[in-house]
Amino acid sequence: MGFFSKILNTFKSIRLNDKNPVNGQELDFLLVGSMYAEQQSAYLNSYETGLNKSDITELVATYWGIYNQNDAVEALQNLHYKNQDDNINIVYKAVEDKQNYVEILKSGLPNDKATFHYYLDLYRKMNNVIPELIEQKIITDFSQLKKTKDSAWNYGRGVFLSRCCYELGYLSEKELKEYIAKSYAGIKSYCSTWQEYTNSYIFGRAIWAGSNNSGMIQIADDLLNNEKSPLKNKKYL
Repeated sequence: MGFFSKILNTFKSIRLNDKNPVNGQELDFLLVGSMYAEQQSAYLNSYETGLNKSDITELVATYWGIYNQNDAVEALQNLHYKNQDDNINIVYKAVEDKQNYVEILKSGLPNDKATFHYYLDLYRKMNNVIPELIEQKIITDFSQLKKTKDSAWNYGRGVFLSRCCYELGYLSEKELKEYIAKSYAGIKSYCSTWQEYTNSYIFGRAIWAGSNNSGMIQIADDLLNNEKSPLKNKKYL
């Protein structure tokens, strides 16, 4: 799927599967991937994405380096692991205490140069992104991100990516359902409401891609307020 197609898809409305929808608790599990699904104009309410197989193949291969079952399992596990990365907590501590950030990072992060610079770069990106999110009224202050972190960005991408891998035969239906359920259980440790979920996703995406959050903000607003959206009448995860 080309760049301009993605931009256009950002402004398409909610897409639902009327023939084979998922309901109840399983729908809640599935909606953890709703931000990414909406980015791709995929179904929000079914295991099937509704996308062309060629588009799915390109997405998982080009953007995720997934060509087989082993690649899929590794990529999906890595997205869960990102939420248990203790070094990230050091970076958050440094963002909260900027006057002492050098000492916090030096004393808390591994000594190896490449690793240290990776997390230093994250620290710098957060410092650029957080004021923008406050200006855009996504958050009121940094404290709102201390609990949620970028968990929705990680779990959300994982859930949608697992649907793609299922459609390509890299995951069984049982493995797909287990992964999605585990993702839902995981994100509940960070986000209590779907509003926190969308904010956390926007934060994570902004760290990765920088400014220009308007498309993500519009997607979040659509998911939370559009009458057709499965999230419209849901508040708590």
